Amino acid sequence: MDALVLVFIKIVVAVTLGFILRKAKVIDARLQKGLSDILLLAILPFSIIASSNYEKTPEVTEGMLITLVAALVYYIVSLIAMRLLSRKLPFEEKEKRVFVTMTVFANTGFVGFPLMSALYGNAGLLMAVVFNLAYNLFMYTYGIHLLSGKTGSLKSILLNPVNIASVLAIVIFISPFRFNSYVSGPIDLIAAMTVPLSMIIIGSNLAEMPFVKIVSDPKSYLISFMRLVLLPGVMLLGMYLVFVNTSMTPETAAVTVMMCALPCGSMNVILSEKYDCAPEFAARSTVQSMLLCMATLPLFVVICSHLFS
Repeated sequence: MDALVLVFIKIVVAVTLGFILRKAKVIDARLQKGLSDILLLAILPFSIIASSNYEKTPEVTEGMLITLVAALVYYIVSLIAMRLLSRKLPFEEKEKRVFVTMTVFANTGFVGFPLMSALYGNAGLLMAVVFNLAYNLFMYTYGIHLLSGKTGSLKSILLNPVNIASVLAIVIFISPFRFNSYVSGPIDLIAAMTVPLSMIIIGSNLAEMPFVKIVSDPKSYLISFMRLVLLPGVMLLGMYLVFVNTSMTPETAAVTVMMCALPCGSMNVILSEKYDCAPEFAARSTVQSMLLCMATLPLFVVICSHLFS
């Protein structure tokens, strides 16, 4: 529980800073757009590569493979299901696209990594990294395609800095190669900018948004329900059925469920801002899900501890 509190304190402080800077006119619309580009094209690739620089151990290899398979199944099935559902909703077209990415792509990095480490130790962190690799694969290919509204060429997808970094991270992770401290140090330094900068951008975006809209938007509540209750609930049921019929470790099952129970990812807001795809709607939904997950996350932690024991 202390880990949850610490994570959300960091989020609140960074978002508040962005809010104040926008209100004080230090950040304007043009600067915010520039910060988003810097984050996506320069800083985020370093963060993705840094996430792969973990040592593999025999004790958690099986759990990592199970987590990877579960993550791939989760993203494929949920993207198809949410895309089909979005077509039935009375939303604007751009809001439908945001609905899909917001419900499927959670905050697996900033919230997921420290939480899994605090709850399940090094093994939990390694499995969270594997889950996040699947997130990178789908978010920065189909997610970007959906929010940009463009089909794009295969060349443009392959040459995207984030996609290049994602592929490189996977190669590094499955190989015996690891960076030494002289290389990992600078990479980690730049990667550490990802979370505070993304939260500052979100806070800047929220500065022009009345707070009442955050807590009164029914569309955002639908996203929060899907993201915080329905999708992790389905994963919980699936992992429990596998757990009782196999030798899967409790940590593997719990980490996989908890990685699906996280609030909406801040990168949804950054990408929607970049591609002008209902960024205010994305920001409202992200903040609302962060507030509501203070109740849902502890609940899933308790359920997992009882089911997977």
